[in-house]
Amino acid sequence: MTEPTYTVSFWLRKILVPIDGSENSFRALDLAIDFAMRYGSQISVIHVCEECNEQAIKEKVEKRVNGRVDYEFKIIKYSSKESSISNEILRFLSENSYDAVILGARGLSINSDINIGSIALSISVNAPTTVILVR
Repeated sequence: MTEPTYTVSFWLRKILVPIDGSENSFRALDLAIDFAMRYGSQISVIHVCEECNEQAIKEKVEKRVNGRVDYEFKIIKYSSKESSISNEILRFLSENSYDAVILGARGLSINSDINIGSIALSISVNAPTTVILVR
């Protein structure tokens, strides 16, 4: 029997988790929390919005994390006339160094027949790092 390796811990040192309030985004946060607990990953949670209810989303994140790990939380405000949610996430990724992005495959879209949302698709195609989609 061979000794376990911790190669995964090097792949997932810094993880970005975009949250939109959907259940899939919180499942993505759960996965990031698990990686942090197992491998010591650092988690950054971002919420990109035009008109934000900062306190409500922060409370939901805190409730989900429940003190299990340390994390950084950031609100990114944008104007839909000048940018998009996916552009803001990609900009944040390019300005910061992350080993992985973990996000929900579908956000708050109404059509449940869609397997992957437009934001998740854009991030997975354009991100300069590993992307994990959670369903």
